[in-house]
Amino acid sequence: MKYIFIGLLLVFLLYPIIWAKTQLNDDNKKKALTSVTALMSLAIFMSIVFSVVIALNADMPANIGHGGFMYIIGPSFYGLLVLIFYLVSLGVRPDFKFALGIISILINLLIGFIYFLN
Repeated sequence: MKYIFIGLLLVFLLYPIIWAKTQLNDDNKKKALTSVTALMSLAIFMSIVFSVVIALNADMPANIGHGGFMYIIGPSFYGLLVLIFYLVSLGVRPDFKFALGIISILINLLIGFIYFLN
């Protein structure tokens, strides 16, 4: 069941990225908020969910108590900071919106793996 859930999350993560790449050619590269931005924001949000799932698969001792909430709150907090950074950076460099989105997704997944390995 766990692998089906992870597979579904990967599909929901990859779909907006591929759809944004196909719409990138028709997109106005000088405008900050377009359909590519919306799709990449959705992909970043899905990567936040995916990083929380990765972090929750970590080996946690039974006596961790309320410290287990850090595996939920930490990736979510850093993921929201990355999403805010992505939206702010669109105002500065709207022509790099796809590359910034991919970098933001990779940062979120890296945060999930950091919590997984700790």
